[in-house]
Amino acid sequence: MGSVNSVWRDSMKTTGKYIGINQRVPFDVIDAALYRLLRDQTIDKNLVISHMKEFTKGENRALKAAQFTVQVLTKQSQCILHLKKSITAEVYIKLPSTDRKVIILSLVVLTYPIAYDLLISLATGFKVQSKINRKFINLKMAAIYGSNKSVGYALDALLQMVIELNTIERAKVGLYELAPKRIINYPAIIELIIYIDIKLSGSKSILVDDLLYRPWYIYFEVAIGKKSFYTLFKYDESRIGQGYLTISNNANKVHK
Repeated sequence: MGSVNSVWRDSMKTTGKYIGINQRVPFDVIDAALYRLLRDQTIDKNLVISHMKEFTKGENRALKAAQFTVQVLTKQSQCILHLKKSITAEVYIKLPSTDRKVIILSLVVLTYPIAYDLLISLATGFKVQSKINRKFINLKMAAIYGSNKSVGYALDALLQMVIELNTIERAKVGLYELAPKRIINYPAIIELIIYIDIKLSGSKSILVDDLLYRPWYIYFEVAIGKKSFYTLFKYDESRIGQGYLTISNNANKVHK
């Protein structure tokens, strides 16, 4: 995959912020690779490339997309270890596709935080209007990452991916609307969703009572119990009796 390295480096950063992706990776490709990782404890890069060729023409595009897939699954080893504790390969493959798509979205967002910034920008727009156009997205993201081709390529890829992952919908070309909110019931997935918001928002901790009002949760409905055991973050009571969540030390060590 060395032929992809120069393209990879060019898309890595702009204005000092990491981008790292410039091509859509289909859900089916990451989904199948994650299943095999849970089953076999390994990633077969050649198999990922072969699968990717079913969705794209050209060797270089297949190689790039395969590299993105491998990065998503290797960089988030702590989160995958967290998932393995309750979601075996046999359990994973039987989950509804909606739940598997939330897991894949979570791994993509953690690997490429520009995806989190994109979804938060969209959420702020959806708070006041039902449809968002590409100009709004470009302006919001340019304020964070600057305006250049790398950002445009990343947005092209990520918009296609978050649509396929049922997070937003395309009303028509260049116009987007919110997809139905996903109700998340599986505890390991709930924990992953909350962990993302604590980590990528830059918050040291968040109040449990604030979960409903934070932009990230426009896409998800989650419930959290104070007596539950968490591995990615911990639940504590404040002096005034309010519960708050803080990323655990073990998760911090992996995701610095």
